Amino acid sequence: MAKAIASLTPDVIVLTEYVPGPSYQRFIEQFDSYGFTHHAMSKRVLKENQVFIAANMTLESGNILAPTNIEKSVPSNVLHVHLPQKGLDILGLRVPDYSNKLKIKRKNWDWIMEVATENKDLPFVIMGDFNTDPEYQPAKCGDRISQLVDEGWQHAMPKSGASYWDIKIGNGKRLDHAFISRHFDVLDANYISESGSYVFAGKKSDAMSDHAVLLVEINRKLDNQL
Repeated sequence: MAKAIASLTPDVIVLTEYVPGPSYQRFIEQFDSYGFTHHAMSKRVLKENQVFIAANMTLESGNILAPTNIEKSVPSNVLHVHLPQKGLDILGLRVPDYSNKLKIKRKNWDWIMEVATENKDLPFVIMGDFNTDPEYQPAKCGDRISQLVDEGWQHAMPKSGASYWDIKIGNGKRLDHAFISRHFDVLDANYISESGSYVFAGKKSDAMSDHAVLLVEINRKLDNQL
């Protein structure tokens, strides 16, 4: 997995649904060998998923923490880091699958919207698995994506493809997203299911995951362009 991700030559890697297991140290060492020598991980909570971020440059812990009064799965699914060499902050997150608890999902999104409003004037990226397709009804938070765009965020939406395939029925959905502040030009965005000999996701039995890679390329604007 580390070799496959490194083959896409990113600068920063955000992994969601991450839980360190017996292979954790070997995984870290592999990332180190490919130049991703800086990493951070959200606080561990027993039986909950986490967020892991690796980069080929310095990472510093950020001060944004998820509230603890929404639901027990929320805090460990959020990680804020600062990249001082780029003057950039990243909030990596996963909205847990609250398909049967839509009230909780909407509360989670309420908090995301608050964070987005507070940080839209900073060089900032919010990205991860939002468990929300833009075509979902408002009750399932599909309208929140357009609301973020209305707030001034750029939605780095790939022009085609899907990011998630239901294991049972194989339907593709766009659940993974990146929202970019106005300080950057979005040069490209793609869902990558396969690259070379690597199968990241899709209907093939040898897929590494049920989520594709969301690869986003951004470039910092000149200050006089803001």
